[in-house]
Amino acid sequence: MAINTDAPRATGVLGESAALGSDFGDTEKLLDLSTKELKGELNHKSDTYSVKSQNEKTAENVDPVPLSPTRVDFSRTSSPTPGEREPWSFIWVAVISCFCPAVPINVFALYFAHMARAMIQSKDYEGGRKIGRLSLLLSIVSIIVGSAILLYVAMTEI
Repeated sequence: MAINTDAPRATGVLGESAALGSDFGDTEKLLDLSTKELKGELNHKSDTYSVKSQNEKTAENVDPVPLSPTRVDFSRTSSPTPGEREPWSFIWVAVISCFCPAVPINVFALYFAHMARAMIQSKDYEGGRKIGRLSLLLSIVSIIVGSAILLYVAMTEI
């Protein structure tokens, strides 16, 4: 079966061409307008920014501000300060608290200790430190409540 390429193109009610690929004129216009607007917005932004020092002088920085989303740094804090160690996740305290009969509290303590450890391994030291403290708090509460339960049971049995 042969395709007739010499046939005239069919036109619609408004005289528009019905051939494939020719209906994208409006889309191309919109894309041209949006790229021109985007380029105009980027040209209006300054590549320098001013920084105020302690004595209120302004200094111009020559480093350009990243304008494209590919240059934005989404990483977390890369490492703790040089004199500081990595924060603890307190997972060992959470495991010890699991031997106490305060079941919902020690399960949450173990969960938060695991979350803190995962955050520390992904170099989010501030988040790991906060969640680690929460895990330590829940572990201590679990140990105190579990010890109180064990003491109560021991006192009522005698």
